[in-house]
Amino acid sequence: MLTYAYNHETFNNHEELSLVNHQLILQAISDMPLQLQQKEKTLQMENTKLKNENIELQSQVNKLENKHQELINEIQDLRQLVKRVYQEGEVQIQYQKQKNKKLEYNNESLTKALVNLQNNLDTFAQLKNLSSFLNDNNEIQEEI
Repeated sequence: MLTYAYNHETFNNHEELSLVNHQLILQAISDMPLQLQQKEKTLQMENTKLKNENIELQSQVNKLENKHQELINEIQDLRQLVKRVYQEGEVQIQYQKQKNKKLEYNNESLTKALVNLQNNLDTFAQLKNLSSFLNDNNEIQEEI
């Protein structure tokens, strides 16, 4: 009889454990949709947060791309300006070279004219002296 009681008690314990396990399983299964809903809600919130961060980052990328393009345009403008200034400088240099050549030619011409004028003055002085001498000579001869 003792064996029967022990087996019966063990059976009851198994049945109770089985019932407790069954209840825990049912509780876990009933809690699972709530846990899944909470997990889904958490994931949706995280997804929304990431979308907002993505939008903000995309906005920053767009601003940087616009700034990059502005800098490229500014560099191109500066290159064109440097090229134009260089070309204008080349034109100015050619103009100054031509002007210098013209001035050198004028300077040579004026130097030659000055030498000729000095020679003419020397000749005129000699002629004046000769004329004076001849006048003096004529006066002497008239007196004689």
